[in-house]
Amino acid sequence: MALVKCKECGEQVSTKAKSCPKCGAIAPKKTSLFTWLVVIFIIYAIYAVNQSPTTPISSSKSTQTAQSAKRTFPKVSWTHSKSKDKMTGKESAYASSPIIEPTKKMDFPYSDTTAWLGVGCNGKSEWAYVGFSKAPNLTDTDTEDGYNLIRTRIKWDEKIENITLRQDWGASFIHFQDDESIISNIANSNSVMLELKWYGEQKTHFKFPLNGSSAALKNIRNLCSQYKQTGT
Repeated sequence: MALVKCKECGEQVSTKAKSCPKCGAIAPKKTSLFTWLVVIFIIYAIYAVNQSPTTPISSSKSTQTAQSAKRTFPKVSWTHSKSKDKMTGKESAYASSPIIEPTKKMDFPYSDTTAWLGVGCNGKSEWAYVGFSKAPNLTDTDTEDGYNLIRTRIKWDEKIENITLRQDWGASFIHFQDDESIISNIANSNSVMLELKWYGEQKTHFKFPLNGSSAALKNIRNLCSQYKQTGT
């Protein structure tokens, strides 16, 4: 039987005794081996967590974020296309802006309306127009025989002009009356905003980017010069 010294009176006390027989002080309990193993395991677990490679991961994420911020995306540009009438064989070419939504979304049933600005040619003439995803229902127009005249405003960069457009009844396109002036402005401006009075809506505005319009116009003119030579 092992003996230990009492902390209170100094008397020798058995390790199995619950208290000192002389002074009555409670004998200290001996810590078991299992308890020491649990304590050691907890300390090791805390140490392992603190040593995990959190810093390199954070650094990697920061690097990826910085690289993403440096990425630049090209501006959406004008495109050109061509078509051929299968019945007559006549060909035409078109320069078109990116498809855009109005600056302020309209209410149903026009909420999904989109538009694009375009120029067409066929070797004999050029014309400018605006196409829509569905036929525009415009107000404050002059009704003629089979078509409506639309008198409104257009803004080239910071310059505002009054213009007239034509819409055949039920058509999804409206055509400018002064094609030459409109096409010249398309080639020499940075942006254009068209104002239209839509049924049941306030004044609706469509802002078309003109990035790449000059190159697209040059491409369709090259095509249409060939149509003029061949007579198609």
